[in-house]
Amino acid sequence: MTSTPEFDRFGPWIDEVHDAGDLPRLYQGALDPAAYRLVLKVPRDIERRNAHPGMHLYDYVLAVDPEHLTVLRRRDDAYDTIRVPLDGIAAIADSVRLLNGRLLVHTVDGQTVAVAYNGSANAPIRDLVRLLRSHYLPADVTGSTGVEQPAGEVRLGREDTGLVTDYRRLTAEEPAMRLVNASSRHVAVPLAPLERLYRLVWPTTLHASIVAADDREIQILHRRDWFTGGGDDLSTARTVLPRARITDIRLGPHPRYRDVHLLIVDAGATRLEFPLASGPLTEAIRSGAAVTL
Repeated sequence: MTSTPEFDRFGPWIDEVHDAGDLPRLYQGALDPAAYRLVLKVPRDIERRNAHPGMHLYDYVLAVDPEHLTVLRRRDDAYDTIRVPLDGIAAIADSVRLLNGRLLVHTVDGQTVAVAYNGSANAPIRDLVRLLRSHYLPADVTGSTGVEQPAGEVRLGREDTGLVTDYRRLTAEEPAMRLVNASSRHVAVPLAPLERLYRLVWPTTLHASIVAADDREIQILHRRDWFTGGGDDLSTARTVLPRARITDIRLGPHPRYRDVHLLIVDAGATRLEFPLASGPLTEAIRSGAAVTL
């Protein structure tokens, strides 16, 4: 089969689309890139030796205009169109485990848009997240919105050095962020007696996390999976929660594990739950002190 420019350029990387000629064949005519602030095309998770010029090689096109995030999502030889109002974004979660990248955009109407990508091409996704955040942040994402306070030092175990590094990078880029909670990984003890016996042999780990906040956002640095049957030193994740979308936030006990609290965040019809173990926030809960985020 005759090669094509699209096939010749195909690889695991996410490319920016500058004009209509850059759009993948499947999405030709779907949008005018000149009308958008950013357009990205996300390739299929397929090795090049298994690809050929006759295939549709891109799973997604992501486009941001002043009011919407538009996601064109491949369905065999067709595609779906999803339009998310920027002022309806409830949370953004980006995670990478080795080469497995995943972007989740939660909306106030309860919808979740998921985009899978190659984790080696994370930089364009970070640019996309920064652009989405810029819609609701009143100042430059990297700027301060008030009196700066020391962010707070975080100490976790050696296995979670990567999370601490991410936290230091975050507070260096966004100095208004303050530390709310830092939980070390530990073995989760089930409430149910039978499961507790089972987990003596096959324990479950609740992974470390760091919660930081300013007057605009709550940001949580964590592993992709909060609970696993073993270690998880290979994934990193960040969930960003714009305060303007939050309709309720509270803390409660975990229904399955002892001494684990849930940070529960409602944003319209979306509810997100984050399990927290030891840390300043949970210690304040145990002492009966008033807790605010």
